[in-house]
Amino acid sequence: MTTAVPGAEDGRAAASEDRPADGLLAEAFELLPDAVSISTAVRDADGRAVDLCLEYANAAARAGRAAGAAPAGSPRGGLWSRTAGDGVLAACLDVLNTGPPEHGVFIPAGKGAHRTTNREYRALRLGKDRLLLVLCTDRWTRAPERAEARPDGGDAGSGGNDRERLRILADAGAVLGASLDRGATLDAVTDSVVPDLADGCLLYLVDDTGLPALAALVHRDPRRQRELRDLAEASPPHPDSEDGVGAVIRTGRHARGTDVARALAPSPHAGEDRRAPHRPSPADSWLAVPVGRSGAVVGAMLLVRAASGSSAFTEEDVVLARELSRRAAPAIENARRHAEQTEVARRLQESLLPRALPDVPGLELSARHHPGEKGTLMGGDFYDVFPSGPQDWTVTVGDVAGKGPRAAALTGLVRHTVRAVGRSTADPAVLLRAVNTALLDEPSPARRFCTTACATLRPEGSGMRLTLALGGHPHPLLRRSDGTVVPVGHPGTLLGVVNEPRLRTVHHTLVPGDLLLFYTDGVTEHRSNDGVMLGEAGLHAVLTRTAGASAEATVRLLEEEMAAHDPRAPTDDFAILGVRVR
Repeated sequence: MTTAVPGAEDGRAAASEDRPADGLLAEAFELLPDAVSISTAVRDADGRAVDLCLEYANAAARAGRAAGAAPAGSPRGGLWSRTAGDGVLAACLDVLNTGPPEHGVFIPAGKGAHRTTNREYRALRLGKDRLLLVLCTDRWTRAPERAEARPDGGDAGSGGNDRERLRILADAGAVLGASLDRGATLDAVTDSVVPDLADGCLLYLVDDTGLPALAALVHRDPRRQRELRDLAEASPPHPDSEDGVGAVIRTGRHARGTDVARALAPSPHAGEDRRAPHRPSPADSWLAVPVGRSGAVVGAMLLVRAASGSSAFTEEDVVLARELSRRAAPAIENARRHAEQTEVARRLQESLLPRALPDVPGLELSARHHPGEKGTLMGGDFYDVFPSGPQDWTVTVGDVAGKGPRAAALTGLVRHTVRAVGRSTADPAVLLRAVNTALLDEPSPARRFCTTACATLRPEGSGMRLTLALGGHPHPLLRRSDGTVVPVGHPGTLLGVVNEPRLRTVHHTLVPGDLLLFYTDGVTEHRSNDGVMLGEAGLHAVLTRTAGASAEATVRLLEEEMAAHDPRAPTDDFAILGVRVR
């Protein structure tokens, strides 16, 4: 079998481009006795990995180079033969195409490559298109295992060999990039070191006030985890402390010790009494390393091992812990930015909707809104209900094309235009023309079209008088008190497209028990797994089944029908507003 060797045909050491840019990781790879390589996937037109191009091979791989091996960047890079009994190439392609790592044993394909004994391999995907392959030396004859716990609570793998450390780094890389959710990312940081490097881990991040705050905590022993949490809550680190977490964050240097309470050091003065409930044994060894981004320290990881003279953290542990914290920093930053963006989107979206539906005499109101894409994007769908005269109430439901901040800004423009003009008129067509003018007045790069349904409701006898105009919006559905369902309104021109939109006003008399359902196309275009849309027929079915139901019950059951149609979170935003005459 040909080995993982880049470089010139004479087998000399690889050039600098064969080394990964990751400094500490590159040094670790070069010292390993195993052959380590990193390759990039070659994909076919359907996106499946069908071959590999070699990026890097460590010293052990370069030393075993066979004559005639392909140089770095060539397909397969001279790594694998296509002999059926080999199987490593197929395993690597499976990893790139499916995701889960592979671990097995193979027999090299021919003489002149590696020795002809059974050899182990481990293949792990790095991101989407890169693959890490480790070919083990003969002295390992079985699969690498996670370190076993000693009876004293220590870690038998503490200060273990380079091969184990490489696995820890690879596993950490996989979990740290798995999610943008802040909570999941912070948990992944602590999980990346427990139980392989430590029995427990506390992650501290500097908050808006500049003080270290506990962000995540885990311990392999639930009882000790509770004790650590009690200690952490009773002893928050002080930024000016002379030792422990506070000092690590302030100086950017790591620290070690055997008194976990001292690692937290709630006082800047050494030696002060720090009583805490269920305090862990002072003999527990600890290691605190800084967590930083862009040259600034933003927190610290505090690693804890159970009391044992042989379990103290070594210099090798310090190097590994600092590398793990370096890898954790961008994941933490990405999760922080994602959380901020989500919060901004949520607050802006909330500002585009009424804080609460008003209490309208003679009417029941119920609404639902979903911004789409699991709430991470601002949508252009909106609804509003507001008084437009002594007895008149105006109802609007609309959808601005697109998503994101620009769509949200135009949604605000539409909603506020309707409200402003609605102070002087209750004519829905007049309101829609005002919206059309406001959209056309926007600069061309920001201009977008909008669909809007606008209605005015006025008491009439025991019921309500409905006046309705549609600006390119789907027909509202009217469920009569006898259970029949009919669409109402005439289609009109999209708003923001032409100077004089075609708008037709209709009038209906609503009696007690009648319900009018407004919605955006995110409802009707909600698709199942096999691509079938809910459609207007689906809305008809829900309204028919809920004949006589309240506005809240009808809207709730429609939302449940959407979830049953496809339980996944809707990718498109939608708005629903039910208006029922009492």
